[in-house]
Amino acid sequence: MKIALFGNTSSDRDPQFEKYIFSVCEAIKRYPIHLYLPDMLFYSLSPDIQDKIRPMCILFDVTPPVDMAMSVGGDGTFLRTASIIGDMEIPILGINTGRLGFLADINCDELDDTLREIVENKYRIEERILLEIDTNDEPNPFGSICALNEVAILKQDTASMLSIHAYINGEYLTSYRADGLVIATPTGSTAYSLSIGGPILVPTSPSIILAAIAPHSLTARPLVVGDDSRISLKIESRSKHYLVSLDGQSQIFNEHTLIEVYKAPYTQKVVKRLNHTFFKTLRDKLMWGADLRK
Repeated sequence: MKIALFGNTSSDRDPQFEKYIFSVCEAIKRYPIHLYLPDMLFYSLSPDIQDKIRPMCILFDVTPPVDMAMSVGGDGTFLRTASIIGDMEIPILGINTGRLGFLADINCDELDDTLREIVENKYRIEERILLEIDTNDEPNPFGSICALNEVAILKQDTASMLSIHAYINGEYLTSYRADGLVIATPTGSTAYSLSIGGPILVPTSPSIILAAIAPHSLTARPLVVGDDSRISLKIESRSKHYLVSLDGQSQIFNEHTLIEVYKAPYTQKVVKRLNHTFFKTLRDKLMWGADLRK
């Protein structure tokens, strides 16, 4: 079996990150697994850790055709890993060294049991939809990047609110007057969308959420549409510009740029332990239904 290991390469990462990476590498090498590590991640580590893990792994520049990718960090690292994987259809396992961890939901103390289950083929794979955008600009500033969590239309800095004219499959829906609009996948329903009052969806449900950010109307409630919908947006801004973010990767657009958001032609495969369910994660991570008076 071949596994590629991904992690945060930035200089402001958790000081304990190198310890986590070394522990993961050591755990993987106890099993019949060929470990691959990106050059950028390897050379971001201290020389001491490099010397320790170099005999354990094969370095690469371009992601090889591995059986699985492993993301070590939080949900942000998982999203970056998904962006790198793209349409290669490589399933991702998230090892959580962060705080909440909806995508990266395997704790470090579960790693050994998880690896044993993977080698024994005792795990499941969930198919998660992604969102793709198209514009009337050429070329598309985002290229082939898709969003696993959400596409967010945002005002720039302290600019006035936006007027976002939305159409579903060519039919006029409404004009949102708000600080922005989040278009989220079911996976992203527990991320940005949740923080602005959007509904929680089961990650495999065939749906897309539209939720306004600080709407200037009490009637602008979140809306759930089918994942076969094509969402067209025309944005007006006093600053003549607005921001588009795909899972935190942002680009500035001119207000003359039209946006279309729709389901990508491929899915992201997410590795889950057999005893890890979405409802259990809701109870554990969000204390769903817990009576805090006790």
